[in-house]
Amino acid sequence: MHTIFKQVPFIVFALLLAFVVALPVHAQDEETFRLGLARTFGYSSGTGEIQGTFTLKVSGPENLARVIFLINNEVMGEVSQAPFELRFQTDSYPNGVNTLSAIGYTTDGRELRSNEQKREFVSAQEGWQTAGKIILPILGVVVLSMLISFVIPILTGKKSQVPLGATRSYGLLGGTICPKCGRPFGVHVWGLNMVVGKLDRCPHCGKWSLVQRFPPAALRQAELAELENIDEGETLAPREAERLERDLEDSRYQDL
Repeated sequence: MHTIFKQVPFIVFALLLAFVVALPVHAQDEETFRLGLARTFGYSSGTGEIQGTFTLKVSGPENLARVIFLINNEVMGEVSQAPFELRFQTDSYPNGVNTLSAIGYTTDGRELRSNEQKREFVSAQEGWQTAGKIILPILGVVVLSMLISFVIPILTGKKSQVPLGATRSYGLLGGTICPKCGRPFGVHVWGLNMVVGKLDRCPHCGKWSLVQRFPPAALRQAELAELENIDEGETLAPREAERLERDLEDSRYQDL
């Protein structure tokens, strides 16, 4: 009996050591087995409300063999090969706050539990109404920008009287080169932003084009190039013409 009491501290220490060692393994499992939620088609408020088609995805260890997807601890579906994904419709489940999670099983027999994703499922009508409140103001701004982009040039529709080859200021938005007439001009604030450029009106030729900003060196070259296309009857101030011709001559010897 006395010998057993002597071994008690050792036994307690061994149990504590085993418990401490087991904690990092469990924490590591939680970190490597993660559940994500991606919108496939539908509405997401950004604050937790969703409606439509969504996809649950898990990332886990290389020996992950099987994943069970859960909603409110009830099985939604099971996937036994990568990629471990499950697509679902929110309309197939009750509206309100739902908890999404997953359980994974590895080839060596381990069971892994994922993090939880809490989302509020809303009806299709409520989703579209909320989305409309967000989209309609944006569309209104786009339409207004388009109207301004076309109306302002019509109201102020005189072509630019900037002399050919003259140095000019391009403003905060920088400058661009008209693809129609080849003359540089400052990008207008009221131009319509597009995905691949900006729809803007050239003040020289009056035509609309999809343009992009150019660096100062390219704009200066375009200014000097105007001197090579002077039509008869077009004149420059003597001092300006002399300076620009000198700049053009010097530019021919610069490495581009």
